[in-house]
Amino acid sequence: MRLLRGAVVLAFLLSLTIILPANAAPKKGPRSNADRELRTRRNECEKDVCTGLSGEGKMTCAYRCISPECFDEVYAKDEIEEGEVDTERGRQFSSCFRKSHKKEQDAKLAEERKQRAAAKTTK
Repeated sequence: MRLLRGAVVLAFLLSLTIILPANAAPKKGPRSNADRELRTRRNECEKDVCTGLSGEGKMTCAYRCISPECFDEVYAKDEIEEGEVDTERGRQFSSCFRKSHKKEQDAKLAEERKQRAAAKTTK
């Protein structure tokens, strides 16, 4: 009886692996929108504002352009030196940007709700 039950469970699990795609991407969380915005801003800054710079100067310029507040919070005290790779501060900058982006988005949504509510009351 145990052997039969084990075979049924195994058959069920095998059928699930066939039905469900193996490389199903996990749901994208709220971070993905902020990360996409960070990449977009970085590309725009490097292309438009920081043209002609290279190396650490370009990276510093891009960070300043993306978010002056986050740049001041993370890099102002000790700027990046030529050839320096500081992944910890890079993570801090990204985290700061995500938080500020979320605040911006929340404020934008609140304003839209306020406008919709005002429009409803005027009807």
